[in-house]
Amino acid sequence: MINLHIKAYHSFFLTGFALLLLILFSCATLQEIAKVQQPRVNVQNVRFTGMSFDAIDLAFDVAIHNPNPFGAKLSGFDYDFFLNENSFLKGQQNSQLNIEALGQSTVEIPLTLNFKDIYNTYQSLKNQDSTTYKIACGLAFDLPVLGPIRIPVSRSGKVPMLKLPDVKIGSLKLNKITFSSADLELKLKVDNPNSFNFLLNRLNYDFAINGKTWAKGITQKQMQIQEKGESAISIPVSLNFMQMGRTVYGIITGDQKLNYELKGDLDLNTSIPMLGQVNLPIDRVGEINILK
Repeated sequence: MINLHIKAYHSFFLTGFALLLLILFSCATLQEIAKVQQPRVNVQNVRFTGMSFDAIDLAFDVAIHNPNPFGAKLSGFDYDFFLNENSFLKGQQNSQLNIEALGQSTVEIPLTLNFKDIYNTYQSLKNQDSTTYKIACGLAFDLPVLGPIRIPVSRSGKVPMLKLPDVKIGSLKLNKITFSSADLELKLKVDNPNSFNFLLNRLNYDFAINGKTWAKGITQKQMQIQEKGESAISIPVSLNFMQMGRTVYGIITGDQKLNYELKGDLDLNTSIPMLGQVNLPIDRVGEINILK
């Protein structure tokens, strides 16, 4: 009889001890759940990684801080990039990143903005020097206890709107003519629609009239191409009728319109470090009269 009481007491003690452990374990688990925090994220830096008259490359560095005493896992991110308050680019990446306990990591979100696409989509931006942007991101994490979560983050600012300078024929003027030669002046106009100056370092040109080259060469005289304005470049054209034939004399003294072709390129420097030196191709055809 005594043994039965001892066994019952022993069984009751084990059951009570197991219940106590279960309660303590449950409390510890609840405490751990209460301690779990979402990672803190912010767009720490915005970088211009590349720039040309075709496109601009941006990189958004998103800093992630894990305040928990255990690791967190970034399972991917999505983004919506706005220009002038309108959605322009959307994307999603499933790249994974492990953030250690109480640690910090950075994820880079790269974007390329094509100016042709921008101006085709938003005609009003063709006349603006810059426009506002906003990037809205969502970072997806897989956390212990909490499971999958998405944390939003955003950043706003401005991006420059670059426009390609335009090179065109201004005029072809006759300065002097004899029975054996003629001196003319070809004027090119460079239209700079941007809010910064250019420095012309070199001009390479090949100018032809009615399929025959009249002037060809390289000029390395530096000159300023003013912002938001038009600058003129003068090119001397010297013709020798003995070499080119007497038909050129008739073309110059006549009144008919002439077919021209201008090919070459300009080497330009800018004050924008990321843009630096620019090579601007020239390829123009059309009709022209000689001013006398």
